[in-house]
Amino acid sequence: MLQIRDLDLFYGDAQALAGVSLEVAEGEIVAIVGANGAGKTSLIRAIAGIEASRSGQISYKGEEIQALPPHAICDLGIGQVAEGRQVFPGLTVEENLEMGAMLPRARAKARQTMDEVFAMFPRLIERRAQLAGTLSGGEQQMCAIGRALMSGPKLVLLDEPSMGLAPVIVAQVFDLVRKLSTEGYTVLIVEQNVRQVLKIADRAYLLEVGRIKASGAAQELLASDEIRKAYMGI
Repeated sequence: MLQIRDLDLFYGDAQALAGVSLEVAEGEIVAIVGANGAGKTSLIRAIAGIEASRSGQISYKGEEIQALPPHAICDLGIGQVAEGRQVFPGLTVEENLEMGAMLPRARAKARQTMDEVFAMFPRLIERRAQLAGTLSGGEQQMCAIGRALMSGPKLVLLDEPSMGLAPVIVAQVFDLVRKLSTEGYTVLIVEQNVRQVLKIADRAYLLEVGRIKASGAAQELLASDEIRKAYMGI
């Protein structure tokens, strides 16, 4: 579904990604793990068209997308849940969801899609008239994911969904990611919480200082002594 080949990305003279290659097959949960500053968010932003790569190729369903603007990438079927959730705090939950269906293709099916989002996240039905800024962290993450789903994506990009959340809420967020997979979405998730994300992912890539240092089945990486010592403190 998604293929990235030899991707280089710079901020001025500083290189954020160096020769990154990876792939995501339809139906998978693929995790990108690594420490803060490894380039995980830069990778997500490059896929979404927010940051322009200097070289390399990003292909989605066989079509090169690295030169496309973000709205065109979204219209192809790639939805992004940004780091920090970034809900519109002064809008209600329902209004936040409506903001996710601004493209013409999505707008035509907005009511049907919203019903599907509410069915997936029943808590949002209870909160539909509540201002998003007053929601708990976990509820805001549901709202942010729901807003991304309103565009009708097949591939969902999740950027650090557990950041800033209490441990009990973190567990709920990873349950939401599992739920996305069971509902038929393909998921690419970047995450600092290595132990938790490797428990739900099918495959994973380890990113260090902008380079892929290891990859494989998530359970294999979870069992790796090197990764356990470096990223899990055990």
